[in-house]
Amino acid sequence: MKRHLLAALGLLSSLSAAVVEHGPIVHWSQDPTQSTDIVWLERSGQGGVEGKWTTGPAGFGYGDNDDSTVFNRMHGRFISVAIRRHIQLPPGVPGDAVLVLRVNYDDGFIAWLGGKEIARKNITPDGSKAAGTHEAGQFDEFRLGRIDRLLTDKGTIIALQGFNNALDSSDFTLHPILVAKHGQKEWPISLANQPWEYLANAKPEDGWQTRTTSPPGEPLAAAPAEYSLAWRIKNTGKWNTRDVASAPFAASAHRVLRATLTSLPAGKDIEFRIHRPGTTEISETFTFRMPPEKAEPIRFVTGGDLYHSREPMDKMNRVAGAQDPLFALIGGDLAYANNGSHDRWFDYIDSWAQNARTPDGRLVPKIVAIGNHEIIGAGYHPTDAPGPEAASMFYAIFSFPETNNATHTVDFGNWLSIVNLDSGHTKNIAAQNDWLEKTLKARAQVPNLFVCYHRPAWGVGAKPDAVDIQKHWSPLFEKYRVTAVFENDHHVYSRSHPIKAGKIDEKDGIPYLGSGSWSVAVRPVDPKEIKNRPWIAHAEARNHLYLIETLLPGGYTAIAKDLQAKEFDRSLRPWKR
Repeated sequence: MKRHLLAALGLLSSLSAAVVEHGPIVHWSQDPTQSTDIVWLERSGQGGVEGKWTTGPAGFGYGDNDDSTVFNRMHGRFISVAIRRHIQLPPGVPGDAVLVLRVNYDDGFIAWLGGKEIARKNITPDGSKAAGTHEAGQFDEFRLGRIDRLLTDKGTIIALQGFNNALDSSDFTLHPILVAKHGQKEWPISLANQPWEYLANAKPEDGWQTRTTSPPGEPLAAAPAEYSLAWRIKNTGKWNTRDVASAPFAASAHRVLRATLTSLPAGKDIEFRIHRPGTTEISETFTFRMPPEKAEPIRFVTGGDLYHSREPMDKMNRVAGAQDPLFALIGGDLAYANNGSHDRWFDYIDSWAQNARTPDGRLVPKIVAIGNHEIIGAGYHPTDAPGPEAASMFYAIFSFPETNNATHTVDFGNWLSIVNLDSGHTKNIAAQNDWLEKTLKARAQVPNLFVCYHRPAWGVGAKPDAVDIQKHWSPLFEKYRVTAVFENDHHVYSRSHPIKAGKIDEKDGIPYLGSGSWSVAVRPVDPKEIKNRPWIAHAEARNHLYLIETLLPGGYTAIAKDLQAKEFDRSLRPWKR
């Protein structure tokens, strides 16, 4: 009997993997009864074509399970691959910005711009193969010069030829990224996994570096759905079906799959499964819980800054699930992909789907805010934010009520609201003021009104405080008596006293809780900084999440737990708004 059960479980696992490659996750970005997204990701898995110029997504290679265009027959047969792409000067880029080429390679490469060689690494003098071994794993950066001297509105051709050092090499990688960089700000020109023209197992023609048969790269189109999703209230009879939308993962050949469920019943456990029509492939049955219809005490977890390395992220995600929360509020810096690595998003999604499970196996729905490591260049731009195109990967996965705008509110009836802001990553801080005041005013009677964003206004000094937030947002938090504010980014544990006008005010102040060390490497806390910041009630260099337990008629308990699920701080705020 046990042998048959194990075999059945193994079959279910293999069928699930065939249908759901990475995920799924449950995403809430407004009232969950009005709209709940089920999202998962699918790698392109595109096989490399040999002998003719063909279009495929970068990176190119074989042998290390991280390539988008895979040359499964390259080993023992050929040692080089040529790629090229038409690039143009992006609008809005300053003329004195620097054109930057980043290349992840194994074992060597040569690069040309407009037919002129601009970079080479680990190549023999005759340019026929790599000079030795070089393992892929990180991008080498080449600053090519002022962009207005290199590119025009009409554009030019960027070309690379990657080489192995021998026919019997165990792997190969050629993965270029191009950006325009001005100070701390970056503009994408050609990012990871976007389409390039390539030639494998054939000698390129003379002058191949100066022309292309493909037009300038355009975003890939949405594809017809290849999946169907069925859902129902757990353990009831009838399954409801929903269409599944398939769209490119940030202009790559990878796909984002999404089913949007509406009119879900409050307070019920919802189960769903995914299958390919016309096949026997079907996923396991996943479950998540809807919020109650009326006010009652609930639990949720919150924190930010997750993925430096996989093991601690997996561990803290398990801690999160073990708290049996209704949902998780993640305050930015999820995958640390910097809008350049699809692979880190695959890992992040997998870690959450596999590990953030409640004791009875339910998925933990996510509410997310945007952080600096969601955008290209990983910057903080309170007054000169680069716009949503700098976070195309984040916005491809997470859909919001307003397209490409992470400033949003999730309402649970009239008893709990979560207001999420963009702390200078794709939107300027002051530009959100009118929306914020209108939003807080409309929720003046909501007993639990929380705010979440990434960059702290009232931190411990690990980085400078966000003075623009102090100036523009904090007075509104105070005016509308926000219950608490969740901050992140600083990679430490922090809890403030209630603050009003920059001073401790136990009666009318706002507590600021953070500061973003879910599972990343923590930073030290400087005692001198703490001495100069009397509003800090508790700070230490410690990974943590907050378990928030809401109270009736208003207020909450905030319980800090570390990677071992050990409670190390607790505060009670029985504040009826």
